[in-house]
Amino acid sequence: MADGTTGSAVPGAGGERIARAAHGQELVWLTGRRSQGLLLQHVADTFRLGAAIDEARLRAALGELAARHTALRTSLRVLGGGLRQVVHPRIDLPVEFTDLGGPDDGKRAERLAELADQAVAQPFNPGRAPLWRAVAVRLGEADWAVVLVAHQLVCDQASLFLLNAELAELCAASEQGRAPVLPEPPMDFASYADHQHAGPGAERRAQDDEFWRQQLDGLPHGHGIPLDRPRPAVPAFAAAEVRSELPPGLPAALRTGADRLDAAPAVLLLAAYAALLHDRSGRTDHGIGVPVSGRHRPETLSLVGALAGTVVLRLDTSGDPAFAELVDRARGVASAAWEHQDQAFRPARQIAFTLTDGPDPGPPCGFAEDDLLLEVAGRAARLVYDPALFAPATARGLLDDYLALLAAALAEPATPLSLLLSLLPGAAATRPPRPAHDERTAGSPAGGRGPSGPEAPHGGRAAPSVLLRSTT
Repeated sequence: MADGTTGSAVPGAGGERIARAAHGQELVWLTGRRSQGLLLQHVADTFRLGAAIDEARLRAALGELAARHTALRTSLRVLGGGLRQVVHPRIDLPVEFTDLGGPDDGKRAERLAELADQAVAQPFNPGRAPLWRAVAVRLGEADWAVVLVAHQLVCDQASLFLLNAELAELCAASEQGRAPVLPEPPMDFASYADHQHAGPGAERRAQDDEFWRQQLDGLPHGHGIPLDRPRPAVPAFAAAEVRSELPPGLPAALRTGADRLDAAPAVLLLAAYAALLHDRSGRTDHGIGVPVSGRHRPETLSLVGALAGTVVLRLDTSGDPAFAELVDRARGVASAAWEHQDQAFRPARQIAFTLTDGPDPGPPCGFAEDDLLLEVAGRAARLVYDPALFAPATARGLLDDYLALLAAALAEPATPLSLLLSLLPGAAATRPPRPAHDERTAGSPAGGRGPSGPEAPHGGRAAPSVLLRSTT
């Protein structure tokens, strides 16, 4: 709707629209409250613009983005006992301009990165719009870098990609003296949220609720991996990491294995992760959080807002399956989760996995919500961990064992899980005996499992790889 009106929206004072918060916004809000501001809930990206425009025209182009997308004019408030979007008719976007267009002394990239880091580190007040900001850096006569930073309450990483494309067209049109050629958004984000809570969207949400209730009923709390240190009463949401280059030949073996096993590469990576968790925890029932874009429906592809989320895949490693069988199980679980990702969610303090586009994992992160996050990219992998729980040597051993297990499994997919695990470097006498239950572990004693074994559902269609592909 071009004017952004919806039948269920309620006008507020000063011309604001009051609308229900989308499910993704509720999750981000609750996570922020739980972390008490310790978790940095921002998304950011830096774009290059090759346009001969001045500051005034660049500011006008950024303002046009806000006019086109209601999420960029939105704040959040608790009204009437529920979280509500407050869509403002207009906003005053803070834009910081910096000129780095002089001779390059070799430190321009470093200075640009510093400006981006400073913009990301500045907090937002969820109750005050706008919940995004821009830093525009002039690099030359027709060369700009624009840093966009937004709170996850109103924007996700995929939205930044859309805004980049629109900003490039707006600036090109301004430079060329023509009208911009941009598609009309099929709906605005407030309308999307209303649709979730009423009409066909509400019915679909009820179906998703029932699916996840059945899927996760009886899932053991936590991951069961013994901790090196007692879990603190109040989490600090800190993060540390270890990284490794993928062994030579592993990327090619992954592509070959995906063709051989008729599964997306992410599913193979996920199956190997479940095998490692089986070894470290002694369990056969595992919940692994993976990111989803929330954009699997046509009307959401060009929507700017908080659509991204997390789903929990429940993987069964019982019965000493061959790796190929474990891949089949992971494929079926991922496919079903893909169909119900509208009800994405993020349990607190979990095991997580993501496959990242690009050759390498993302930059180091100082904040994390998960106990362990495995991230695999084109030529490297990293394990982000909570340093309050795990020692660096433990994290390094987990990552090394994962890569060794993955290589062995791809070489011989018919190998039983028990034999694969016996080949790990840590499977020798240097690994201490695994306790049946450790009071310091993040979970209940082994044995409190949900459905597993031959009767558990394992089949299904191959899940699109985007299900396990990071959008952050």
